[in-house]
Amino acid sequence: MSATALSESTPPGRDLVAIDNVVKTFGDKRALGGITFAVSAGQIRGLLGRNGSGKTTLFRLLMGILKATSGSLTIDGLDAFEDRVELKRRIGFLPDDPVFYAYLSARETLRLSAAMHGLDVKATMASIEPLIDRLGLTAEIDNFAEEYSRGMKKKLGLVLALLHRPKLLILDEPTNGLDVEATHLFYALILDLAANGTTVLFSTHLMDHVARLCSHVVVIDRGAVVADDTLEALRAAHGGKSLEDVFLEITQLPAPV
Repeated sequence: MSATALSESTPPGRDLVAIDNVVKTFGDKRALGGITFAVSAGQIRGLLGRNGSGKTTLFRLLMGILKATSGSLTIDGLDAFEDRVELKRRIGFLPDDPVFYAYLSARETLRLSAAMHGLDVKATMASIEPLIDRLGLTAEIDNFAEEYSRGMKKKLGLVLALLHRPKLLILDEPTNGLDVEATHLFYALILDLAANGTTVLFSTHLMDHVARLCSHVVVIDRGAVVADDTLEALRAAHGGKSLEDVFLEITQLPAPV
């Protein structure tokens, strides 16, 4: 499977994702307090934040699972909640902990997903064979997906996220559970996808992943954006410190001893 988007590509430089003053509350609790940032087409953007900072809530809003209390989220010009069915054709999502149907093999899971996307199942399965092989899933493709190790589940989840060649790939802690070799495969694949026009937004707590992959980073703390810039500009604004030290500084965390 080539790393190209199925839909007509969005011109580079144009905002594919636009998040404007988004507030999300749950009863008396405010999870997001006015989030604003944009992701340009073809960009790899890292989303950093401590546990509980609002990253998962933001991803659920982008996926149309939740509706914002106020503000707007648009993807490719469509409303993330009101147009959520249509956007499923344009978004690939890899959750931190993928869950699969019991008693279905990985191959059956992929075939079912292709059918649910309205794709030609036979042609789609043929097109993703190189990706399955690249991720080292070929030998296990007919085994039950639920019996996979966590790392194998993440790989299968990534194939599912790319099955329909989305314009936007949203990844939640994508390398959790992956060994060093698989992590480097992830690096290479994401860079290939971006080079061919796929936009990538991913959350991680691993600073080296951001440094290796991203051109831009957004830092969320306590439900608010506290930084949104290129890596170079962000580091320069903090005296050339490492990304980890910058993150600790802007989120007001104590530096490690």
